[in-house]
Amino acid sequence: MERVLCVDSVQVAILESKPPQFAVMANGKVPSTGWTQPELSMWFYVVPPEDGIQDFDFVAEPPSGIVLPVVTPISVFHPDPRDPRNYWGKGKPLKGVRIHARENFMEAKTDLRKTMEFQVRTAPRGGEVPWPRLARGFGGGDSLAPLLEWILVGRPLRVYHTGDPLTLDLQVDRVNIELSKTTDQIVRVWFG
Repeated sequence: MERVLCVDSVQVAILESKPPQFAVMANGKVPSTGWTQPELSMWFYVVPPEDGIQDFDFVAEPPSGIVLPVVTPISVFHPDPRDPRNYWGKGKPLKGVRIHARENFMEAKTDLRKTMEFQVRTAPRGGEVPWPRLARGFGGGDSLAPLLEWILVGRPLRVYHTGDPLTLDLQVDRVNIELSKTTDQIVRVWFG
């Protein structure tokens, strides 16, 4: 894994769950095609930083074969199960995140008053799919467009019909959309 070329944007969201959690979304660029498995690699501290900001390296797996030397966008979504209100210990909240790339870094502050709520609904085939219900803090109101864009834009996509053969390659950031063979309605959305 290597740091990506640069980071272009960073957002942090507090997920309204029990216990509360947070998620980080970062967009950046890599120097060529073929980069895979983007992730945020957390820095570990002996003593919590005074500024209350968690540092991450934005990394991805570099290509091993023939590539095009074209600057290419890359995105990562990183959920974290820890309570942001007590991130550094009781009463010591997470104040933001700092994402590091090769050429730059960016920060995003945490607003503990703005939350994003999720609920789990049952998919038609009985599987559970997390669907965003309310996107407060991501454009406000009941509009899901900003939230969906925040989660999905910049990711590889695979669309298929129920029963179609699929490759067994694992791409953690790939969005898979399964459609009904008869109605073309979305049956399932998953990553991998």
